[in-house]
Amino acid sequence: MKVVNRIKDSQEFQDVINTGNKIKFNSIRLFYKKNQLGRARVGISIPTKIGHAVKRNKIRRQIRAILHETLDLSLPYDLIFIPKLSYQTENFNETKQTIINLLEKVGQN
Repeated sequence: MKVVNRIKDSQEFQDVINTGNKIKFNSIRLFYKKNQLGRARVGISIPTKIGHAVKRNKIRRQIRAILHETLDLSLPYDLIFIPKLSYQTENFNETKQTIINLLEKVGQN
């Protein structure tokens, strides 16, 4: 994912989380907020309670790979994905379907 499509600043993360909308679905929470940039921006936050750095990085890589295939970057939204503690790295296809469902719900709003 290109740098212009990433949210990295902690202030922007907090803005989306505090003032945006939230959807919970299975093992992932999605916070989203409409932006004025005309393109999608994505942030992924993995709680340290999920596991050690290797596991958190694997989850981050999985989510990025799914988003690379499914996300329409022309949507004007800031999206923050936060996996729950129940997230399982072995269920890649289930996670992919979960993210697709979340993105469809954002598009309907």
